[in-house]
Amino acid sequence: MIDRASIRYRFSFSSGMVSLSVIGLLITAMVFSGITLNQTLAAVFSLVVFTLWAYNRFAGAMAGMIFFMTKSLWVRLAFVFDRNISGSGGSDLLAVTAPLVLAFLIVHQIYLDSVRGQRLCRDRTRSLLWAFCGISLASVFLGSPIIGLAGFERNVLPNMMVLYLMAAVVNAANFNRLVKTLLVIGLISTVYGIGQYFLGLYPWEVEWFRELTFDEGLSGRLTVGLRGIEFRIFSIFFGYMDFFFTNVIIFALAISHKRELGGGWNKIRLIYLGSWLVILGLSLERMPLLMLGVIGVLIRYLGSSSQGRRRILWGGTAAMAVTYAILIAAAPYLNSSGADKLERLAELANPFNAESVDDRLENKWSPALETIKSNPLGVGIGYGSQTMASKEASESDLYVQPHNELIQKTLETGVLGATIYLLLLISVFRDSRRLNMGHFRTFGFSMLAISVGFWVCGLVNLPFSGLSGLTYWALCGAVLGLNDNMSQPETLHYEMAKYADNLNVV
Repeated sequence: MIDRASIRYRFSFSSGMVSLSVIGLLITAMVFSGITLNQTLAAVFSLVVFTLWAYNRFAGAMAGMIFFMTKSLWVRLAFVFDRNISGSGGSDLLAVTAPLVLAFLIVHQIYLDSVRGQRLCRDRTRSLLWAFCGISLASVFLGSPIIGLAGFERNVLPNMMVLYLMAAVVNAANFNRLVKTLLVIGLISTVYGIGQYFLGLYPWEVEWFRELTFDEGLSGRLTVGLRGIEFRIFSIFFGYMDFFFTNVIIFALAISHKRELGGGWNKIRLIYLGSWLVILGLSLERMPLLMLGVIGVLIRYLGSSSQGRRRILWGGTAAMAVTYAILIAAAPYLNSSGADKLERLAELANPFNAESVDDRLENKWSPALETIKSNPLGVGIGYGSQTMASKEASESDLYVQPHNELIQKTLETGVLGATIYLLLLISVFRDSRRLNMGHFRTFGFSMLAISVGFWVCGLVNLPFSGLSGLTYWALCGAVLGLNDNMSQPETLHYEMAKYADNLNVV
């Protein structure tokens, strides 16, 4: 006998195949009509997202996120196709459309809530979010408005405001679909990365590989093996940090939600974990490895009994001591290898004297702090990790790159903005602790661990920005949505029944 979940899944699969066929025909028709593939994909993906949003807000929100997260891949494919067909790369409409579509969904959700009479600042977290967004928008006019608006789009709307959207659309019934969607994205990105590493060579890389491999001997070949991955695996995401830090989040969900990912989904989960470990082995990136260690231990610690926690503390301390001893013993060999990645691993044996830390102190943190002293109200929000130091500096294109999340926010939005931002991070951490008391305690543990891992990373990078930031703030919104669910007993029983039904859908 076929249950309802199986019937629903088969119907959804058939409908999805029909939709993909229609989309394929539409793209073909538009391309042959003379419109570039870049413009065609921008129009088609936008229509798909808006159609799903009108049908189901959760499905539309996830489609908007996927469009935003993978836009770089489609832009590259469209560029190659348009260049081969017409000799021109076409417009860059596709890259601009993705954030605008997601921003529209956020604004439309705000409109829907206001029409229904719901308070936009209904809790501490959303109040702090609105306050920081207001300060960020005002800071746009402290520097270059063009750069400021670009930075506001990338770092605030839709990057941080996706928290508000996901808080409105995620509930107990559809939360498991959120985890599965992110798992699929992580699997595609890691498998794509491994394939590109072993099979793909972009034309502009050939000369770089030739010089290192043949002109620099063993050290060059080690560099190719350990650093070459940086130039290939990020086509599906925006860049290097987006790939690694986003997958750190997905990895945390994969290891903590084993029960929810049963049947065929458990196989997908295991394949993802294996491919992600391969990526880590190929790249030997320090910060993702450190983050994963912190997150893994915390998830295990939070989910254990008091006796189990004591064992984890002792075991973790012993493991750290052994790892540190190995690094000290291996440091001379790693430093003499000639490979950048191995030299950076050797720095972990004495991190306070590491060249990368000295570089941040002298060339990034110190100039940023000096600028903050003379501009306590901020210098205006910048684009990505680059912030224009002052109005005078715009003439010489001088940028400050703090490589520290809190220093970045202080530099851009002033002391007040950084204080509110810090309070926001603490608030979402407390929201995750509240979730530990309910049915989704596993997710609460995951978010607590992810937050700590991101705080550690935020000391030397900007994990709360870009696609990793978008994913993090989206999950923070999911925490809020589930907490809202838990406070409404009359709807919780019904949605939990749907949630349990969804666990059976493979």
